[in-house]
Amino acid sequence: MRDHVEFCYYVVVYSFENFHQASNRFGSSLLLFLFVTAAISVIIPTLLGVSQRGFFCDDDSIRYEYRTDTITAVQLMLYNLVLNAVTVLFVEYYRMQKIESSINNPRYRWRNSHLHALFVRLLTYFGYSQIGFVMNIALNVATKHVVGRLRPHFLDVCKLANDTCVTGDSHRYIIDYECTGAPELVLEARKSFYSGHSAVSLYCAVWSALYIQARLGTVLNNRIVVPITQTAMIMVGLGISFSRITDNKHHWSDVLVGVFIGIFIAAYTCVFWTDIFSNNSTEAEVQPLLLSPTPRTARVEWSTGEVERPNLVSPSSDSSVVSGSGGGQESEVLLPVPTSA
Repeated sequence: MRDHVEFCYYVVVYSFENFHQASNRFGSSLLLFLFVTAAISVIIPTLLGVSQRGFFCDDDSIRYEYRTDTITAVQLMLYNLVLNAVTVLFVEYYRMQKIESSINNPRYRWRNSHLHALFVRLLTYFGYSQIGFVMNIALNVATKHVVGRLRPHFLDVCKLANDTCVTGDSHRYIIDYECTGAPELVLEARKSFYSGHSAVSLYCAVWSALYIQARLGTVLNNRIVVPITQTAMIMVGLGISFSRITDNKHHWSDVLVGVFIGIFIAAYTCVFWTDIFSNNSTEAEVQPLLLSPTPRTARVEWSTGEVERPNLVSPSSDSSVVSGSGGGQESEVLLPVPTSA
């Protein structure tokens, strides 16, 4: 995991150092990322619209009453941000104060100031958690628009103009119908599969539980605090998921699929993408981050003419200004190299 901390630190600091020199390229990359994310999660589903599905007259699963949300979407977003941020902050602070108190943690330098290692770790680990969160939201929004499954309270908010189910075959499949209810409620009533609340709540809970296991489980010899904390997180996530059934917002199968998807994305983000279970020992935190600059070429006068020789610049451990000489002329390269505390 330390490799990822170093990589994120390099990207953030080096980008700030070269912002004025490469602002156009940086801005283009940022706009491209924002456009792709918005296209996947908002623009494309909105343009395509929600799939219009019919229903069977004798389908009792869509005849439940409409109820307000126990956990709103805003509360769910706050739950994600607060749970992940507080977990990372507490775990890293505890490691630095209790477990790593006898070692010298690296200090990260940006321009003329130092960045505390706690800040760098918080930014790195929390950033990785939000990458998986964005993936979760994008997949959920796209799936809801494509599938268009009716919620359990669909008929209650639809308010059919002509209830053709009153007469005729009760098992008839109705396609041509008109809803007279509030348009925004009818639109939302077509987005049952799969439960976004379940996917997000279980993602946050499982990611935090795996993070605690990776960062504390290997160095903290306590089989009570860690399991209880992880169990509490999972129980809160499941409680949010089950509330979607009692609120008549989702079918039980929608919630079950959302739970599995949230767990899968959390495990994938931690194990395969972030590789959070590697380099978590105290020894791995001692070495400061040293950047390996790109080899430069310097012109040297030879008797046969001018040739180019590689000039490797070695980062210094006590200064972010690294000097290299070639051809009798000294030049300076500004690198954000940290120093040991």
